[in-house]
Amino acid sequence: MSRLRKTLLALLALLLLAVGLLAWKMVLPKPESAFVSLQPAPDFTLNDEDGHPFTLSSLRGSRVVLVFYRGYW
Repeated sequence: MSRLRKTLLALLALLLLAVGLLAWKMVLPKPESAFVSLQPAPDFTLNDEDGHPFTLSSLRGSRVVLVFYRGYW
């Protein structure tokens, strides 16, 4: 097989791969974000491990990750 033919086959394969990936991307549904529109979380108050009340709004301006863990009862 000539060098030109190998090059053309490789380019054709890359083109088909790119078209396939593009078609696959267009067909797949877009995942919905878990965040509604990055709206602030509603304020709530819970007791900390010492029994003192803790309010979410006391952390306003900070980055917060909320983890609700059931644990073992």
